[in-house]
This record gives sequence, structure tokens and C-alpha cells, in this order.
Amino acid sequence: MATESRKPYKARRVTVFVCLALLAPASVALYIYSRTYAKAWRIGARMTPAAFESIMGRAVPALIGMSVAAVLIAIISLLFQTMTQSRILTPSMIGFDSIFVGTQTLLVFAFGAGSRLFTDPYINYLLSAGAMVAISVLMYGFILRRNKNNIIFLLMFGLVLSGILGNGARYLQVIMDTNDFYQVQAATNVTVNNMNTSIIFLALPIMLVVIIAAMSRHRTYDVMSLGPDQARGLGVAYEREVNFNLVIIAVGMSVATALIGSLTFLGLLAVNISRELLKTHKHLPLFIASALLAALTLILGQGAVELLQGAVPVTAIINLVGCSYMFYLILRENRL
Repeated sequence: MATESRKPYKARRVTVFVCLALLAPASVALYIYSRTYAKAWRIGARMTPAAFESIMGRAVPALIGMSVAAVLIAIISLLFQTMTQSRILTPSMIGFDSIFVGTQTLLVFAFGAGSRLFTDPYINYLLSAGAMVAISVLMYGFILRRNKNNIIFLLMFGLVLSGILGNGARYLQVIMDTNDFYQVQAATNVTVNNMNTSIIFLALPIMLVVIIAAMSRHRTYDVMSLGPDQARGLGVAYEREVNFNLVIIAVGMSVATALIGSLTFLGLLAVNISRELLKTHKHLPLFIASALLAALTLILGQGAVELLQGAVPVTAIINLVGCSYMFYLILRENRL
């Protein structure tokens, strides 16, 4: 009977993965078509082999950056929900976006828009990601004390820090030179369209290491999802695991935010839809499904936006849908 009861869930899992696998090449094809032949047709130009090769030289790195960043965001979002024991939380709540904006603003305010620290994409990226990781680790060190899992206090502190850094950055932007202000705005309004493709291959190894580190520990997360007391009873050093995985989350969110900008609700959407589709608590299938869903959502959305010449960036659409879905989750959790 137990084996028979598992069959519908296994069949559902296979169906979900087959559908996602079929959608993957379709989403890539749509994105490439929207960047090449569709754009040439709109302006009445002929797509020559040389023009196609030139466009693909820019489109392929962007496609790689979108795919890996989306996979990373989905995986660390699931990991963060496991650490916090909540389906309605996302790691962006710690304030990574505000740290990124504050770092860029401070670099320009202190050294000027012409400084190499700001203009060199590799140095700028390392400084931004390093600042986000350093501040996050300091937060964990001060707030997460031994044998205490103060995750909620960490989130509250992150929200307060986000407000302080955001308002401080706006104040510095108001009093700085006009040209410097526009340079900061261009650097902080990072989207899929204007991501710095030159740093993708610097960020790629870091993101892959984080993804592999998280996915290789999926059995530990299965035990941790049972709760702190049950996990300790089954031999998991719960507090040490929480601290270690929060560092992984900080590194992952830092490199993804510095590369592709704010995607606050992409992980929330992908993870919760995967939970609904698979109906399982096991992290390995949830990791895979969430990663595929996040990548498909971002690539399909970007392809559709470019095909329809939408003025609104795909990140804004994803965040709007994700925010609405979060309201639904909160109301549903309140009814249960």
C-alpha cells in the first residue's frame, strides 16, 4: 500500500520534470529569436550571418548570466526558507540590494565617478560582492549567538539596515555632483538588459561553487526541515549548520545581485510553485524544479518583453507577480 501511495507523486514528479525539460529549449529559442530576427524584422533590416554572429556574441553571455543567476537565486531561496522554517521569506529581506546601492554610492562620493575603483568592472564587482558578504557575516556574528537561532531578529535587523543604507545613499546622491549622480544611477539600476556581461565569467565560478555546495548537502536540509529539536535529535549540529548555510546564502545573493540586480521575488515564486507541483519535502527534487522554473521564468519573460517591445523590465514584472503571490501565501498561512 505504501508503494502504491507513492506512485501518483512519482508520476507527478516525472511529468513536471519532462515539461520543464521541454520548455527549456523553447525559452532559449524565443530569447534568441527576439534578439535577432524579430528585431531585424521590426526595423526592416536583413539578418546577415555577420550581424547574427555579432548579436549572439552579446546574447550568449547574457543568456548564461540569466540562467546561472536564476538557478542560484532559486536554490538559496529554498535554502533560506529551510533555515527560517517559513515559506514566505526571501533572502533579499536581509538588505542585499541596499548594501549594493550604498557601496556604489560611497565609491563615487569618496573617489569620484572617474576612479578605477568604480569604472573597472572587475574591481567594482569584487568590492560590491565583498562588501555584501562582509556585512552579512558581521550581522550573523553579532546576532546569531551560540545555541540561539535568532533568525527573526536577523530579518528585523536586515530591514532596519536596509532602510538606513537606502536613505544614507539617497542623501549622498543628493549632495554629490550631477554627473556623479547620473553615473551612480546607471550603475545601481542593474537589470537583465544592461548587465555587465564582461564580469559574467568572473561571477560564474563563484555561483557554481555555491550551487554545488548547497545541492550536495540536500540530505542534511531534509533533516533540518523537520525543525531544530528533531534535527538535533537525529545528530545534526543545527546552529552550526544554520550559520554555515547563511554564509553560503550571503555569498550567493551578493554575486547574483551585483551581476543582475534585484530579483526579490523570483526565488519565492519558483520555490513555492515547485512545492505545489511536487508535493514533497525532499530538497533534491525541489532544488532541481525550483532552479528550472526560475531560469525558465526569467528567460521566457525577457524573451517575451523584447519580442513585444515592452517598456517595463522583466524584473519589475516578476517582482510584481511575486509580491502578489506573497500576499496570497500570507493570507493562506493565516487561514491554516
